Amino acid sequence: MNFFYYIIFICAIFASEFIPENAQEINYTQIFFRWPQIQNQSSYQFILSDNMAFIDSDTTISVSNSIIYDEFLDWESTYYWKACSVEEITDMCLPTKYFTINPLPEHHANQINIFHIDEEEYTNGINVLDFESLNYSVAIDRYGETIWFAEKDNFDFSRIIVTQFLDNGNLIGFSNGTGYEFNLDSDIIFQTPSEYSIHHQISKTNTGTYFFIDAEIEYHDCPVECDDAFSDFPIPWQGDRFIEINSSGQEIWEWNTFDHISLVEYNPYYAETYNGTIELDWTHSNSVLYDSTSESVYVSIRNLSRVTSIDYQTGNINWNLGESDFMENPSFENELNFSQQHSAQLTPSGNLIFFDNARYQEPELSRCVEVGFDNDEPFLVWEHTLPDSMFTGSRGECDRLSSGNSLISAGRTGNVIEVNSENELVWHLNVNDQHGYDVTIYRTERIENLFPSAFSFEISNITGEYSNYSIANNGFLDIRIYNHGWGTNEFEYSLSDYLGTVILDGSVVDSSSIIELSLDLSTYNIDNSSYLFSLNPANNSNNNQEISFYFTDLLLGDLNEDNQIDILDVMVALNLIISSSEYVENADINQDGNLDIFDIIFLLNIILIDNN
Repeated sequence: MNFFYYIIFICAIFASEFIPENAQEINYTQIFFRWPQIQNQSSYQFILSDNMAFIDSDTTISVSNSIIYDEFLDWESTYYWKACSVEEITDMCLPTKYFTINPLPEHHANQINIFHIDEEEYTNGINVLDFESLNYSVAIDRYGETIWFAEKDNFDFSRIIVTQFLDNGNLIGFSNGTGYEFNLDSDIIFQTPSEYSIHHQISKTNTGTYFFIDAEIEYHDCPVECDDAFSDFPIPWQGDRFIEINSSGQEIWEWNTFDHISLVEYNPYYAETYNGTIELDWTHSNSVLYDSTSESVYVSIRNLSRVTSIDYQTGNINWNLGESDFMENPSFENELNFSQQHSAQLTPSGNLIFFDNARYQEPELSRCVEVGFDNDEPFLVWEHTLPDSMFTGSRGECDRLSSGNSLISAGRTGNVIEVNSENELVWHLNVNDQHGYDVTIYRTERIENLFPSAFSFEISNITGEYSNYSIANNGFLDIRIYNHGWGTNEFEYSLSDYLGTVILDGSVVDSSSIIELSLDLSTYNIDNSSYLFSLNPANNSNNNQEISFYFTDLLLGDLNEDNQIDILDVMVALNLIISSSEYVENADINQDGNLDIFDIIFLLNIILIDNN
């Protein structure tokens, strides 16, 4: 029976030991590779080729059993790869694997142009953005080369608009009414319940909950500006609910505009133009942001030209910033003169930053606005006004980058620019579709690369091949974690037996690129059966690496713990004696309490006897 469990145990592990998986088809050209450990290796040869014979292959030396490949690969291509030992003592290669990068989709925007780039000032990274008018999202590099696209047919209505790239390597986005968390392969990890009608934004918090905007309709009298034909009966007003749900889809926080904003606070333009064919577009909110530091929720209510700060605990309004003509009780004297804004966010310093569309202003010039607060009164910290050719009546976003530069998406114009704090142009992207029309770009996010949670690990003194590992039980399990990612510094681990019973588990927090972890097994009943060690980033339990192995008894004299006694152990023993290191019981072959030449003699005798 134990053998049966072990077979299941092994099959479950080795199916995912190689990344990319064998024969996998992918929609990205930046690749993270991971492979099983080879015994007695301090580094590996990683070999990549576009042919099975590895003619004209590229070889990279890696100190870990994983690598984010430096170069972007080609679309519509198949690649072969393998990892081999470097040390001659273990001359072997793991099995060759292959993967295929799909072609770019037929609907892909084929006019992606970089009109300007300042290489020195460009903030390092790649750009994740939505091609909203084409119903999908992409990632491009600084030169306009596409390096990832979402498979829109995996989502409702063949549409997916990315709103957030997570530190766990997944993405957040929405289709018509439905919100998603999904991975780079467009596999859906989480989907919002069908009872909601999500629009404009969904985001995920650091605590694992989801915030989004849900349309809400109530019937009320039409304002006095409405046509007389609508004055005798209630009409549908469309407001919004700002919702927080947990990973089980349970609602844990809600804020309804109908409960907190008076119906006398409206924009008369939408009453004047109401024709009865659709709802009165009262609020038309377009962003929601939860800030754990202030325990506040910031929302952008477009049709009221208002940004509102809400106390998360009480639901009370902290303040309203914007057009005072649409407020009963304005919070501030300074309105800052913005209109129809989008994407309210916070900078690292805590200032408010948003995209002012400036619709219906004189003149109509869209801009990026940063707002601070002094003595409870708002003031303009910084702004960047776009040229009139980039005016956009809707959509748009401003991001503050790590360098202090700002990334600005100019909505329906197909333009994204990066500017420095002196308002000098650093980078200019322009996108048109296959018919020459501007592609609507709502949001753009600059990230380091596609793999914020890329990692691997190796276990010290492991022997055997990846399908049959063993470890000499010296009372400790020593693990080295290689963290290639930029989105996590906390890892969770567990050690289980072949029945799946967890023997020990825990977590380690370390911002180093190489993390040493030593687990004391001396208090646990460890026998010579099979075990499973599993490791994953704390923010993504689905992204795990696992290895199964047997424990074996520690051989007296096996100083390098490779389950055999040979000249290598003699060399280790000599080093221990010469360096006067601390006492190592396994090197005291004659068990006299000392490490000396007599232990070397005994060790040589063991080798001679074994070889006869």
